[in-house]
This record gives sequence, C-alpha cells and structure tokens, in this order.
Amino acid sequence: MIELAQRPDFAIGSADAIKALAKKDRATLLVISDSHGRADVFKAIVEKFGERCDALVFCGDGIGDLCSVLEATKKNKKLCKAFPPVAAFARGNGDYPEFPFGDGEIKVPLHQLLKVAGMSVLVTHGHAEGVYYGLGRLNQEALENQADAVFYGHTHIAVTKEEDCTYFINPGSCSHPRGSQKACFAIVQIPGMQERIQTTFFSVGLSLDGWAFAPYTPALMGW
Repeated sequence: MIELAQRPDFAIGSADAIKALAKKDRATLLVISDSHGRADVFKAIVEKFGERCDALVFCGDGIGDLCSVLEATKKNKKLCKAFPPVAAFARGNGDYPEFPFGDGEIKVPLHQLLKVAGMSVLVTHGHAEGVYYGLGRLNQEALENQADAVFYGHTHIAVTKEEDCTYFINPGSCSHPRGSQKACFAIVQIPGMQERIQTTFFSVGLSLDGWAFAPYTPALMGW
C-alpha cells in the first residue's frame, strides 16, 4: 500500500517508507517504462507483481498511466494492497512537467535519485541524454550523481549493461516494443553494496484468461 503524497525529492510514498527503502539489506524493484497510454497494462503488471516489490520505478512516457493506476488504488482494494509503498519516476519526452493528480498535481522531474538498500539509483527517461546513440552522456550523469544503478527507457528496447561499476537497466516498453522484442518490464533485485544487482525481464501478452506474463530473455539489440 502506498501513501499518495509527493515528497520534496519527487518520490511518492510516506516519509517512513522512503527511509525504510534506503536502509533495507536488500530490495526488489518493479521497473516499468514507455506505457504510452496503456494504463490497463500498467495496472495488470502492478496487480500481479507489485505486492512482492519494495518500490515501483517508472522511466517515463506514460505518466498519465502511472497517475491513473495510483488514483485507482483509492477504490480498488486489490490494487491498493498490491501497489508498492514507494514510487519513483521520471519525465519522458511525451510527458509534461506537471500532471493532474487528485485535487492538485504532481511534479514530474527529468530525473530522480532514490536510495535503495544502501545504493543510489538514478531514474531517467534517457531522451535528454541521447540514449539512442549510446550511453556516454548517461554514464557521465551517473558519475556526477554517484549513482550505482541507472534505470532509463526511451528506446523501447530491454537491455542491461555494466560500465564503470554502474548498472544501466532499460526495462523495455510494456506496450510498444521495438527491435523485434516483446512488450516487457523488469524485476530488479538490489542486494546491497556487496553483491551484484540481478535483473529478470517478463514479457507481457494476452491469453484466454487475460493478461499473461512470463520470464523473458530479450534478444540483444541496439540503436
């Protein structure tokens, strides 16, 4: 369950939940990006995977979908129980700096820093860093922010890479994949400073029973 309050550092959740996330020995993150208007897909992912996660990270281009799902927690008990206690997000090239939320609005930053299990996580979309053309500028931003891990989107291509002791993770697009990949998202295990970050991708599809999710190994593609 999440407290629907935005903090000065832009994260949504209670102050206690955000502090607890920073101090955990290990944490599990649900990482989604580029939903592009598919709030139904976003909601299905959260209902299925959110309860086992300590935070949700959204890498942009679909901030309205995130807000829609957050608003739905007020009336949907299953969704309310499933939504992780902390949400961090960044503004995509298709998002606005502010978005209506409840009786007011939320601020949507270009990037956001989040402390997770003793590590510093940078959340961004990637368009401002030109990720279509490589991770050079994003790597520089990670170094400037002393980030141990960077989550980004924009390319709609799921990939993980380690460079200069920093993990770069793109969860792909949960609704509009590219590069012959499937629609997907990621579950990221952050075990603390002494171990390696682990990323598991899940594909998104439809079955006769509704939404279907399965562990997925993306084809190695690039832009």
